[in-house]
Amino acid sequence: MDNATHFFARQPLLDREEQIFGYEFFYRDAQGNNTMEDPRSATAAVLVNLLNQIGLHKSAADALLFINVDDSILQSDILFTLPPERFVFEVPATTSVTAKIRERLTDLHRKGYRFAVDNATCDPKFIEKFTPLFPFVDYIKFNTMATDMEELTRILPYLKGKKLIAQRVEIPEVFEAYREIGFDYFQGYFFARLHLIQHNRIDPKHLGVIRIYNMLLSDMPLPQIADEFKRHNELSMQFLQYLTSTGLVSDAPSRSLEELLEKVGPARLEQWLMMIIYSKSSRKVETEKSPLSLLIEQRIDIMTTVIGALDPLEKARMCDQARLCAFVSLMDTVLNVPMSSVLQQVKVSEEVEEALLSHSGKLGRIFALALAVEKDDYAAAQVLLKALKLPPDLLPKLQELKKV
Repeated sequence: MDNATHFFARQPLLDREEQIFGYEFFYRDAQGNNTMEDPRSATAAVLVNLLNQIGLHKSAADALLFINVDDSILQSDILFTLPPERFVFEVPATTSVTAKIRERLTDLHRKGYRFAVDNATCDPKFIEKFTPLFPFVDYIKFNTMATDMEELTRILPYLKGKKLIAQRVEIPEVFEAYREIGFDYFQGYFFARLHLIQHNRIDPKHLGVIRIYNMLLSDMPLPQIADEFKRHNELSMQFLQYLTSTGLVSDAPSRSLEELLEKVGPARLEQWLMMIIYSKSSRKVETEKSPLSLLIEQRIDIMTTVIGALDPLEKARMCDQARLCAFVSLMDTVLNVPMSSVLQQVKVSEEVEEALLSHSGKLGRIFALALAVEKDDYAAAQVLLKALKLPPDLLPKLQELKKV
């Protein structure tokens, strides 16, 4: 089922009692190196991993997520795809503090986004430079290996009200020294090294992402955009995982992918797709469908064929439910979480939920039949065909739809 393997890394931040307070996330390759030269692409790749692939809770539980950002990310709209209460964005001390940057941080801070200054220095010029941004900065990070303690003590009065983070803490004496002068949080090899995270990647076709993004820019009707989504199974899976990460549509149940897209809205969809484009995680144009995509396609084909044989008049309504059922049915396996947890985040209609959890109801029997054909369990398939009042000679036709 795996499409590819992807890597990134995290390192915990701890409080004064050495309890985990947050995690900083980094782009890394299989060898633990940052091989992506473009900072914007590296940040976007990390965000795609966290939001669309693994999920925020699985990546950091309830801790904060610290992410490095540069000017290009700050000026883009992809930050609006993120739940502000979960993230802290680290602005490098080398950032040019322009009126444009101050205006942007003012707007983002007003919307609830939080910021840290990374690799702060004791140079008075740093204080002078960043003072205009301090109203919008919650955290300031100092590299202990590049900081003079006497100079640091001298500038501490200028940093009142800020939460101070000591990074690159590698020995207990440094931890104690920085804790003694009032630092709140700590990060470094003394507590934990970078942890390389490997996970199975579900990447959409790059051209498909571009196509849907351009459709949104052209103000095409949502039903047309939803139809295009149906051609891109990996993108739809990423979209559902994004919804579980952000809790955007956890209120009213949905009966179809189109309903979920409508709830998220064109503006948020456009920002989300831009994040994927920036990440370049799908920059290779694949000529073959992934096993995951084929499995989703297979389940949809079998279920819609059965629906067509059952009741052609209800085909359109039930096929939308079958498609959503097929997508959600694989999320527990791909994300390695219980289906009940998935359904707490992505609220689906009662028919879809019953189908997924207990294979009950008409849709549940159709889904169970698709699974039976998938597993070559033809005895169960025959029983289900009979329960659905369908002829046994439909089974060979369903077998022909198998792709994996």
